[in-house]
Amino acid sequence: MTTLAVVARDVYKRYGRRAPVLAGVDLEVEAGSIVALAGSNGSGKSTMLRCIAGIARFEGNIEVCGRPTTAGRELRRNIGYLPQSVMLPPHATVFESLAFFARLRGVAPSSTAVPPGFLPDRNARIGTLSGGQRQRLTLAIALLGRPPVVLLDEPVSNLDAAGREAVWATLREVRDDGATVLIASPSPADLAGVGDRTVLLHEGRIVDDSPAVKGADPNG
Repeated sequence: MTTLAVVARDVYKRYGRRAPVLAGVDLEVEAGSIVALAGSNGSGKSTMLRCIAGIARFEGNIEVCGRPTTAGRELRRNIGYLPQSVMLPPHATVFESLAFFARLRGVAPSSTAVPPGFLPDRNARIGTLSGGQRQRLTLAIALLGRPPVVLLDEPVSNLDAAGREAVWATLREVRDDGATVLIASPSPADLAGVGDRTVLLHEGRIVDDSPAVKGADPNG
């Protein structure tokens, strides 16, 4: 029997009187899979992640691990969320940043599901890190406590080819351990060979839902 980690039914989201950003989205995501949520800017993919994470109001219904998005803390325990932009204090170190978010989640800083060598030196200050190093750190923060559902908004936008492959390898390990990963990306080609399925959004609607292309090189 298939277990569903995320179930969305008839999800609408609009800002003011403008056209809806999400216009009746129905989505089911199997547990233990990597799903690419693709689409151009303004297609609704980032908004959909925010709705699933329970940080954006919407019409319709979304459940994560069988709990509605109104479940508050119980929902947040099940989700690791990485938005497009994360502001970290420049004077804090890598370890201090991990420790701060670990305390919020009630887990150990060492509980993040990233391999050895993935992170910069633990004593390096945030202000000295490159964009790619910060991207790795924020991904490690999202994976603290090994949440069963991981939502990532363009997680490799600042990374070179080696950095992208390190992220994909980490996420495949997370998936193989049973977690479910949703990745928002402006291009399905960016995730070729990485995910199990690609869901394409256009103007707030799902226009294609297909198995991901296998065997391609995600680094081009």
